Amino acid sequence: MTMTTESTTSRSSANNLVDVAYWQTLNRKSLLRFFMLQQLSSGPMHGYEIGSRIALCCDARPTDAMIYPMLRELEIGRYVELETAVIRGRQRKIYSLSGLGFEAYRASALAWSMVLPQIEMAVKEAGIDPVCCTTTVIDSDIFGD
Repeated sequence: MTMTTESTTSRSSANNLVDVAYWQTLNRKSLLRFFMLQQLSSGPMHGYEIGSRIALCCDARPTDAMIYPMLRELEIGRYVELETAVIRGRQRKIYSLSGLGFEAYRASALAWSMVLPQIEMAVKEAGIDPVCCTTTVIDSDIFGD
């Protein structure tokens, strides 16, 4: 039986498991909800601020096409509450975690805490030194009102 292998250059990056960008995309998609809940746990904010804060702790800023449907989903599930406010002459939707949202944040943090040690071990077994093990404190003053 003859087997052929496809070269990695002819594979689309959407299905190329040897492409780091493939894994980064999966990571961003799976962590978006968690980081949205985490950012909102610090207090109310608008969608652009949520995305900007997530960009500070991740390798890229989530797109508006990722942020706003997710916020809508969280609103429908009653994990966030929505308030409208005028900021610098612009009407803004301000999101805050509801009680249920705080419960969801704690549940997601617990779920991630169970898998993180295994991820760290697998990364080390692959011969990769973890890139980040520091805590970044995000100063809300950089976003203005």
